[in-house]
Amino acid sequence: MDGAVNFRDIGGYEAAPGRQTRWNTIYRSDSLAALSSEDLKRLTALNLFALSDFRLPSEREKSPDRLPDGHAIHLLTPGFIPTGTEDMLQRLAAGALDAEGIRQEVVHHYRQFATDHLGDYTTTLRMILQADGAPVLLHCTSGKDRTGFGIALLMLIAGCNDHAIEQDYVLTNTYRRDIGFMFRNPVDPESLAMLTSARPEYIHEALITLRRIHGAPDDWLSTLGFDAADRARLRAILTESAMA
Repeated sequence: MDGAVNFRDIGGYEAAPGRQTRWNTIYRSDSLAALSSEDLKRLTALNLFALSDFRLPSEREKSPDRLPDGHAIHLLTPGFIPTGTEDMLQRLAAGALDAEGIRQEVVHHYRQFATDHLGDYTTTLRMILQADGAPVLLHCTSGKDRTGFGIALLMLIAGCNDHAIEQDYVLTNTYRRDIGFMFRNPVDPESLAMLTSARPEYIHEALITLRRIHGAPDDWLSTLGFDAADRARLRAILTESAMA
């Protein structure tokens, strides 16, 4: 994409025995606000069933998604942000947080994904069931944090190990969006890099917290209201034969 630097397919990762994450089914991305005309053609060609946007209403109003005219994409907006994130950004803008302070804040926010926000992904999981194998896109502003944890959940359901999840997560470092536009004045480059980087410790902290509090995927899916048939169907949708 010309206007989305972190738009990618999560297919091809080793999952349950003999299985891999299914291609052309789950996409992840950063902001869609700056998609070009050619991007809109590319997006149309994907034939998306649905889009789940994890940004807050204020984020969506400031940078609305640019989507093809007359599209039939189902739009889901389970917007949220971990408590303290906006305060962290304000302190970063004021020069009151150095890189180590940012690191500690982000680690804490990733714990919050597991402790406070697991339920915010329920409607997205239901949407994937409704899509029944048709392509679905998850995105937020940078496609790293809220989207990254959502993708980690899907990969856990598929049977991926932590290495595969980390492998996908750190790809954001290669396709990183510049978020300098969020600040009126220049901020400390090292602190900004710490904020925008996909550090393995971030997603690792989220995964160990998830397991400690909620257990295995079947446990937390059951808590979210997904019965055995739902869970089996999710795994079938998210995976394909590794020989495919």
